[in-house]
Amino acid sequence: MKNFYYLITFLITFSLSLNKGFSQTTVNNQTELNNAISSASAGTTIILADGTWNNLQLNINKNGTASNPITIKAQNVNQVFIEGKSNIQMGGSYIILEGFVFRNASNLDVSSDKITSLITFRASGNSCNNCTVTNIKIDSYNGTSAQNEAVFKWILLYGSYNEISHSSFIGKNGVGSIINDNRSDNLADYHKIHHNYFASRTAVGEVNDLNDQDAIRIGTSTTSLSDSFTEIYDNFFYDWEGEVEIISNKSGNNKYYNNTFRDYSGTLTLRHGNECEVFNNYFFANNRLLSGGVRVIGENHKIYNNYISGVNALKPNGSRTSTTGAINISNGRPNSALNGYYQVKNLTVVNNTFVDCDYGFRVGTKVKSDLTLAPENIILANNIMLNTSENAFDIQTNAIGTSKYEGNITQNGSWDLSNGQNNNQTVTANLLENGTDFYRISTTSPAKDASIGSYSFLVDDILGGTRTGNFDAGAEEFGANGTKLPYNVADVGVKVGFLSTNSLSISENSLFTKGITVFPIPANKGIINIKSENATIGLVEVFDMTGKSLLKQHFNSQTSQLNIDALSKGIYFIKIQESFGRFIVN
Repeated sequence: MKNFYYLITFLITFSLSLNKGFSQTTVNNQTELNNAISSASAGTTIILADGTWNNLQLNINKNGTASNPITIKAQNVNQVFIEGKSNIQMGGSYIILEGFVFRNASNLDVSSDKITSLITFRASGNSCNNCTVTNIKIDSYNGTSAQNEAVFKWILLYGSYNEISHSSFIGKNGVGSIINDNRSDNLADYHKIHHNYFASRTAVGEVNDLNDQDAIRIGTSTTSLSDSFTEIYDNFFYDWEGEVEIISNKSGNNKYYNNTFRDYSGTLTLRHGNECEVFNNYFFANNRLLSGGVRVIGENHKIYNNYISGVNALKPNGSRTSTTGAINISNGRPNSALNGYYQVKNLTVVNNTFVDCDYGFRVGTKVKSDLTLAPENIILANNIMLNTSENAFDIQTNAIGTSKYEGNITQNGSWDLSNGQNNNQTVTANLLENGTDFYRISTTSPAKDASIGSYSFLVDDILGGTRTGNFDAGAEEFGANGTKLPYNVADVGVKVGFLSTNSLSISENSLFTKGITVFPIPANKGIINIKSENATIGLVEVFDMTGKSLLKQHFNSQTSQLNIDALSKGIYFIKIQESFGRFIVN
């Protein structure tokens, strides 16, 4: 036992020596914040005190390190509200911004038809590299109705190796992306955007009346032929209506995977750039107007293992758009400008599942009459289509070169393919069976073991299960036992979005500083354990995310259990000894 205490003493002393010179400062107003930023260096943590900060101007141009970043955060998550005409600019490296709620914008200025972005990864012309925005919420932070057509991008990305994660972006209206990687040069970005919640965007006028109403845009047409190497994954898009592009890809070598889209208008559009991958995504359009899956322009893209359902080509005026369908493959323009339509070449679309769509594949579509270059050298193979109301395989322009369609299967729907040719077939029953949230492959499905050809990138299925033997057609491999399900609204604040991060820092969980632990996190319905090292627990109070008190109980011991049977799945705040923490109920 004596040796144990010596060990603990050594570890504490060693830890303190490592952190010698690092500062943690709580600021209460703009002046204190400016002074703290001026003094900041690698390892500094600046904490904004709980409360409302009006017209915040946060401008930092400093360098942290990978092991000792500069952190600017809320004293308690969801308790610091940034309002009015606020603006954050970050330049330098290894800066972390976390824990804030942005709401109630007012008096925003319009200059040259633009409103200054809320968060910019650049300060005084200096880009931010290896910087992170995490665990924030931007809630309806918009200009006035008169400013709807002024471009207002909530987050403007510059630099490289930046990350935006575990955040919620709700209620955007007016022109301008939520996240825009501006890519003002041809250098690779290596950004990661993941575990975010994008919800309740409203279009200016009717859906698709104006451009630049997307959720995420990676690149510009000017730099579109250079590679970004950005990854967009594990995001949830819900109740979305802006334009035909929910995600607008305008650069090369990006990956889009494990995202879920529900109740939306628009598509994931590979608008400019080459060699992107779109895989393991779920699309549930639920028959919303102007909804599709993936729209393709450019060269060497791969699209596989996606589940796409309920897409609808109807526009608000009752006509049909040529930009949607489960997979829409555009024609190209001869000698196209960078902002035009490059020819689709060397496209591979395999092992996708389409259910209840008006159109499955739409090949060789035109939004302009001068798009005369047909798709060239494309492979559309091993895709399955159930209940297609218009055309499961709509060939508007015949693909050229070595293009081939093989191993595709449809049930309940016409198509422009010849049954029996290249193993394309129409079946009458058992293709898929209805599951809890989406259609699944069954033991009697004709899609079992039906894949043709071999694709080195096709290792797992949409659920994350390993494909073995002769692969099944479609997005799911029967018996692979994957567990990666689509996101739904119950996952917000738990798996995706604001408050979903699994790591609680000391300032987020101020209980830690008083020697109080709450476990397990996440908790199953039933009980949570509370342990206080230094005093009796005293009064325990639990609040929901709106601040409503739900439970209150007093304990006269240092260890106890709180019954949480009455709580549904979600995130809760817990108050003990005038300090706050949070816990998750699964």
